[in-house]
Amino acid sequence: MTLLPEPHAHKSLPEPDHPRLLQRPHSVAEQKARWEVRAAQWRARELAEVVFGGVGESSLMSLRPDGALRGLLRLSVPFVDLPAYRARETRFLAAVERDPILSRIRLVYVIAPDVA
Repeated sequence: MTLLPEPHAHKSLPEPDHPRLLQRPHSVAEQKARWEVRAAQWRARELAEVVFGGVGESSLMSLRPDGALRGLLRLSVPFVDLPAYRARETRFLAAVERDPILSRIRLVYVIAPDVA
């Protein structure tokens, strides 16, 4: 008894293609769109540093060159207590709406307490 099929058992089936990595270069428009999201990332971090009094860590978790939501940005901010955090979060989101870059390039913000 063998667990592996005999080599001649499936001669009628064609051999599947080997996996390949297909990469195409980004167009100039796609590169520009990606850099717009990166600019928004750093603009949002700067704004969060002012509103929350600092940012421990920030990372762009996802990036899309087009669409209504262009990325997911995680910000780790100082946390004192819940009422203060909520007040600062409200100020931050209001400032995002007024900002000429962040109001045009929409991000989803995940604002977490900084544990460091």
